Amino acid sequence: MLSGTAIIKNGIVRNLRSVSEQLQPCGIDLSLCRVLAWTSPATIDFDNSRRQAAGASALPFSEPSTDSTTSDVIQLAHGAYLVEFNETVDIPLDCMGQIFVRSSLWRSGATITAGVVDAGYQGALGALLDVRNPAGIVLCRNAKLGQITLHRMEEKVAGYSGIYQFSADSVGRNGQSTPSVSNIEDTGNPQP
Repeated sequence: MLSGTAIIKNGIVRNLRSVSEQLQPCGIDLSLCRVLAWTSPATIDFDNSRRQAAGASALPFSEPSTDSTTSDVIQLAHGAYLVEFNETVDIPLDCMGQIFVRSSLWRSGATITAGVVDAGYQGALGALLDVRNPAGIVLCRNAKLGQITLHRMEEKVAGYSGIYQFSADSVGRNGQSTPSVSNIEDTGNPQP
């Protein structure tokens, strides 16, 4: 397993808000960029020939105000959401990434789930946020929700070359071709 320091030194995780605040012994904390809600169903198949991405819509953060407790936050009800992180990655050909939930999130009644981050993948990171707390949760913009760790493999591999390579976001993709436009409705919420 690579240390957090080695991950930073090798430029594997990029676009950090603050190295000193996100550096962990075993990985790097991932911070919240935006939250999306699904607006339509998806179709998943074996060879992606019939894949249809679910539509998604970005949910707005509260407007900045003089009251820092209600400014730049999003209140989420019990349910499932897609979250995108500020950080991007460039995974070496001899490593694989794995995203874990931070304990402060699961202690609050929510968790994140994400797949393997393949060797050779370059691009955005996202996860499924599952809010199990019946009262919901309030998240601040840039809240630390997860931690990415990297595991060294026995040898270098050809690397990821799928539809999500070089993704600028975590929204699903249709079919097998490289997307030119993401399947997302913009709510006009500016990104940090």
